[in-house]
Amino acid sequence: MAKISLVKRYLSHPLEVLGVALFHYGMKLPSLDRASDGGGAFLRTLGPLYKPLEKMALFNVKGCFPEHSQADQRQILKGMWDNLGRVLAEYSHLPELALSLDFERVEIVGAEHVPQNRTQPVLFFTAHYANWEIAALSILHLGLPVKLVYRAASNPLVDRLMRGIRCQGIPELVPLGVAGARSLLQEMHQNSAILTLLDQRANNGLPVPFFGRPALTSPGIGHLALRKHYPLVPVQVLRHPGTARFKVRFYPPLPLPQEGSQEERLLALMANVNQQIETWVRERPDLWFWLHSRWGKLAS
Repeated sequence: MAKISLVKRYLSHPLEVLGVALFHYGMKLPSLDRASDGGGAFLRTLGPLYKPLEKMALFNVKGCFPEHSQADQRQILKGMWDNLGRVLAEYSHLPELALSLDFERVEIVGAEHVPQNRTQPVLFFTAHYANWEIAALSILHLGLPVKLVYRAASNPLVDRLMRGIRCQGIPELVPLGVAGARSLLQEMHQNSAILTLLDQRANNGLPVPFFGRPALTSPGIGHLALRKHYPLVPVQVLRHPGTARFKVRFYPPLPLPQEGSQEERLLALMANVNQQIETWVRERPDLWFWLHSRWGKLAS
């Protein structure tokens, strides 16, 4: 184990961050549109060649859409690789995306669903869907200082680089974990917002249905919504096919369950969260991040 750790620290980690940095700075040179197109073409071509990830993604697609033909399932994966490549390239142009909100490149709809009487913080959730970073940019555009809760990369060098890149558009990034949760609670005020992505497996989460199967889901934001009666607002980012143009939809806050024990109310709320995300994935499955082991051992 010690040898493996040393190899990661002194060989694989530096090589990984070098690759990410070269891609990032290379994508800054062309325009946003050309970078997005190039990133999409890059992963459409190379992504499927990495068989372990392609196998996992296909397994996930088959589990969620067993009624689809194999050709349709492969088409979903092709779209996923294209979208992911575009997202990675668009990181290099986050400041430009932030400036284009509510103009020709990013359209915001449903802003009336975001509570206007800001006497308390607002909670938002989204998924790794289309370019999810634009969800946080849109909340900022509506005048709410937002803290984005994120999962730190396993490579600390990559994590440091990506934090620097993301902070060009999103000023507040909070890592998952006890320390992050403590800082959130200490710094929240009435005109603030928290955005979290709730579509990845949380090893210590609750088994909540997602596409008809139990999926471990982080309940933290649900606890906060129920305990403090904070509004919990879904926000979806849609990509116009084959472009770096987007529509951001804000939905009405989810109803907070009133009946049953605290655990029952929490499970009911998180089931509503997963149902909302499932609806988005069914709408445009090519925009979701199928490479994650969402169901883990519970998928059997």
